[in-house]
Amino acid sequence: MNIRRKAAAVLAGAVLACGLLSAGTASAAAPAGLTRQAAYETYTVVPIDDAPIRSGPGSGHSTIGRLRAGYSYPAFCWLSGETVVDHGSTSHVWIYLSGGPGIGNGWVSALYLRGDERADLPASARC
Repeated sequence: MNIRRKAAAVLAGAVLACGLLSAGTASAAAPAGLTRQAAYETYTVVPIDDAPIRSGPGSGHSTIGRLRAGYSYPAFCWLSGETVVDHGSTSHVWIYLSGGPGIGNGWVSALYLRGDERADLPASARC
């Protein structure tokens, strides 16, 4: 079993055990719309630039870690939120994902991820 699958299994267990998605030393509360079924559905996202992982879906929330450009990360869902503007681009979509061991789960603006406006997460993956 590869490391991403092991991480997904650990995350699913945490959801079932305590209703929160957490890993490592920092964590962010799971979105209210994240159901048991959705906890098992993960998608892969890849940052196009190093990006902050935040404790909530907005730049006012604390930074709990950073995604590294070019690496892949498991993502769970997306939602519309605060608009982020950087390098002449804008996005109002935030992705709930796992930054891995030592970082935990949190939110990143889709602006920093490859893919379409939702970082290629399906419309049905809304938090």
